[in-house]
Amino acid sequence: MPWVGTSSAGQFACATASQRTLKELRIKRKGQPVLVLGHVLARKGQEATFEAFNDRLAVVKFSDEVLMGYDPRELLLPTEIDEHGVPYFEIRPCRSCEMLFPLTMEERESDHEPEQCPDCMS
Repeated sequence: MPWVGTSSAGQFACATASQRTLKELRIKRKGQPVLVLGHVLARKGQEATFEAFNDRLAVVKFSDEVLMGYDPRELLLPTEIDEHGVPYFEIRPCRSCEMLFPLTMEERESDHEPEQCPDCMS
């Protein structure tokens, strides 16, 4: 399975209405901050950075330099990245399916936050 390079152009992505997970990003940039939801319980809920991917696996690096592979759907994008490059994750559970999803900046700042994930709302 060939490994695919990443983009070095542009800024890191934040959650948008159409892109909330690493899988949904068209252009993935090495160093992109993500929040891990995945299958390794000891790492669940930890922040990591995206390193590389192939068609089914995203490799992320944790702060202790450990590299692990995840399904890109298990990696949530940050809600915001401040001017110093620090990512902020506003994660909510869906009231219908209980899956976690990140809020967008607009959703976080609105008077009414969504209570359901985009899949359940559609």
